[in-house]
Amino acid sequence: MIEGLTHLLFPAVCTLCQKPLDNGEEHICAGCFDEFNPFPGALAGSAALKSTVRAHFGEKAVPPAAWSLYPYRSTGKLHEAMHSMKYGGLFPLGEMFGRRLGELLRQGGDPAPFDAIVPVPLHSLKRIERTYNQSEAIARGMAAVLGLPVATKCIERCLYTGSQTGLGMEARRDNMAGAFRPGRERCPARVLLVDDVLTTGATMVVAAEALMAAGAVEVAFATVALTEKE
Repeated sequence: MIEGLTHLLFPAVCTLCQKPLDNGEEHICAGCFDEFNPFPGALAGSAALKSTVRAHFGEKAVPPAAWSLYPYRSTGKLHEAMHSMKYGGLFPLGEMFGRRLGELLRQGGDPAPFDAIVPVPLHSLKRIERTYNQSEAIARGMAAVLGLPVATKCIERCLYTGSQTGLGMEARRDNMAGAFRPGRERCPARVLLVDDVLTTGATMVVAAEALMAAGAVEVAFATVALTEKE
């Protein structure tokens, strides 16, 4: 948290390497961004995400459309940035990644129309622990690029789950069972569901089921990163 406060007070240095930022750079310098190794295009990220969901949950769970910016490993600059965003209080990184994800959706023309962006919600107790939901920050960044509303009340997290980090496939499924339910507001028909990292897809698949129960007709997935096998 101290690291996060430092960068909020002195934002003109790179979050990762502490070097001064050049004009036009935001939070992370170009040199560190070069080490993130993004997917070579929107189609590659989409195919990789769909393949991961298919492998763990079958064809019926595969979203009709999907986007992801980066392959993710538990070491390296991208890991440092995601960890700082999620646990270090550097919530501006979420909006920055969201804008980049929104720009990815706009590549090759206008993406399939959506009525709203829905960030994967946190349980109220976990939100108190972290002080904010990083997925909401990502959704806000995307909304600024795509001109879509962010809907945060159509599903809610009703089960406090432990971290998914380090859990195997079956444990992740069990951990997320019954984690979401329809919220206070009816869900828009065409939804873009957003999260920071997808590993097996357990969180997003269960959240998508809750969105469908809340009134959604179609749920696409978008993530900043997609975990690679190491």
